Amino acid sequence: MHANYQLLKKQILEERESITDEELFTSNAYADYQSGIAESASKRYKTGVQVLMNWDTSPDAPVAFTDNHTIHENAGNDITISFPTRLLRSQSLTGLTGHECGHLLFTDFTARNLYLTSMENGCFYPADPSICISQYQFQFNEIQDAMNAKKKTICQTLAKCAASLTNIFEDIYIEARMCQVFPGSFKLGININSQRMAELSPSIQAQIDKEYMEWAIMSNLILQYCRAGDVNNPTNYQGEYLDCLEECIPVFENSLYATNPKKRFEAVNELLVILWPYIKPLVKQAEEAESNGKGEEFLDQLTESLGAEMPGATPLPNGKGKPKLKNSGKISPGSIKKGKAQAQKVVKEETGRIARAKTSQLSTGTNPGVSYNFSYKGSDYEDSANDILNVLTKLASERANASYEEELSEELQQEATKLQYGNIHKGIHICVNRIRAVNPFLIASYNAVKAPLLEISKRLQSNVKEILDKKRNGEKLSHLIYGKRLEARCLYQNDGAYFSRTKLPGEPSELAVGLLVDESGSMSSDSRITMARQAAIILYDFCSSLDIPITIYGHTEDSDVELYSYAEFDSLDKNDCYRLMDISARACNRDGAALRYVAAHLDARPEDLKILIIISDGQPSGEGYYGTAAEADLRAIKQEYRKKGVLVFAAAIGSDKDRIKEIYQDGFLDISDLNKLPRLLPKLIEQYIQ
Repeated sequence: MHANYQLLKKQILEERESITDEELFTSNAYADYQSGIAESASKRYKTGVQVLMNWDTSPDAPVAFTDNHTIHENAGNDITISFPTRLLRSQSLTGLTGHECGHLLFTDFTARNLYLTSMENGCFYPADPSICISQYQFQFNEIQDAMNAKKKTICQTLAKCAASLTNIFEDIYIEARMCQVFPGSFKLGININSQRMAELSPSIQAQIDKEYMEWAIMSNLILQYCRAGDVNNPTNYQGEYLDCLEECIPVFENSLYATNPKKRFEAVNELLVILWPYIKPLVKQAEEAESNGKGEEFLDQLTESLGAEMPGATPLPNGKGKPKLKNSGKISPGSIKKGKAQAQKVVKEETGRIARAKTSQLSTGTNPGVSYNFSYKGSDYEDSANDILNVLTKLASERANASYEEELSEELQQEATKLQYGNIHKGIHICVNRIRAVNPFLIASYNAVKAPLLEISKRLQSNVKEILDKKRNGEKLSHLIYGKRLEARCLYQNDGAYFSRTKLPGEPSELAVGLLVDESGSMSSDSRITMARQAAIILYDFCSSLDIPITIYGHTEDSDVELYSYAEFDSLDKNDCYRLMDISARACNRDGAALRYVAAHLDARPEDLKILIIISDGQPSGEGYYGTAAEADLRAIKQEYRKKGVLVFAAAIGSDKDRIKEIYQDGFLDISDLNKLPRLLPKLIEQYIQ
């Protein structure tokens, strides 16, 4: 099968058009893309993080969360899929990555955990609320009485209410910090998500009609105001919820962007007093549940209800420790407002969609006064488009290569079926195995061991390149017994080698290489299989670097003769180096069948010089295939293909040298020391190259 790059390119473009959002956003390529973005933000602060993607469109599916090491994102969440274009959906996911990175970099988990633990124990932290207005004094006394009772269910109910507000304020704070420190794709993604969350939030009247808990309604209004500077009120509702919100705004507005989290905790403590009329019914229910022995059940139900009725308030990760990044400077409210306006314009530019009108005042809801700059491109907007296109192309390439690998595997199996293996292998079935999609574990394993092996490959390349250059450019050969010119400077040596001649330039013979690795169980002894795998890595890199066609196979016998295709002449996906890490000691070995297949595979190549290297322990051992008969079969195959132009050499490791010499005779290499390869292989090539 000959590689058709033009056909592959066309197939990649066709695949790119057919890829769905679910396939794109849950692909390894896209997860790597998001992981790279996350790492670029967090690695400098010694907070490595990986992003994992999944797809879940169920109503209660989580949006994103982190365990402080891994960010889990649901690409099928309501917010992301609500955007009308793939580019905006990708930017939304980048915003989620930025949000979770924000918690890892800026959230003070130690202070937050202390605050909530104090609340669960019936204490305010860092101090009691400083309510100056007398109208709240009665409410403050009631909340104090409730906390002083030290009843577990009551205190935990208050802690859950406090956690709802701290989570809201912390989300707003860390997003503002991320936008300040990373004013590119993170900022744009965070802001378009914030805008969309505000738009998708239920209106005041809708919450009332659905009989939301009063506490949930007030929390949602605070969240909407924090995100958008306004609330969702298309029906122009006028009533106590808006009145109460206006009383709350001055309490929390100045603490949202404070570097010290205690400022936000103090604001939450005061809000608990102001909002006590909406918390009190929950406390009474908690008290009643505890008296009936159902306190834990009530708390579970409360958590579930708050989660359902406050969809925009996501729980914080269960982290620990201080912020990784401190003292980022003062956050400008004007900069925040500008970023939100830019995000709205990007959405408009990308989709032609006019954002829903928002009320410009909290109570009246009239005259939104929105204008658009149609030439606006957005922060990192073009880069975002290129990024998503690159990921799409990578994913399409993987799919096209997978299809190509499938066709290649089928063709290799057909070759194996057509080949005549001789009477000694009569009735034997040959199965060709090839890894189509390379496991990330193989990639990581290769990267862990490659450095010293590729250094050997570089030395080997240098030596062989020197031979090829001499062949192409010509050279002067001196100190010869016979030649066209007498070299007077050599006469003093008195050894008869007084002559020289010039070797004319010429094109060296084109070379193709095959490697066949014995993967029998006995190869596990004395690290033979490890040495063989290392030799395969060196040889593959050497040939690939010099554009020498190479194929690498392993073989074993387990009922059938199993051939393992690790590297192919016509492979296109550039993953063969990783496939080599699967070379393993397995079962028995029917060397002759494997040798005939790979020799025929190499013989089909058009190059003038074809070298096949076998790495084996010299112990053929298959079902009915062993001893002198098997050895004679191997010598016969070697001689048969030598006549066809395929030079077969057997490479021995350690104490196997004598057995290998006995079987293969003159075609022998000792690779016990891989560092000698840069000297051994060039000599072999120089000997046969024309």
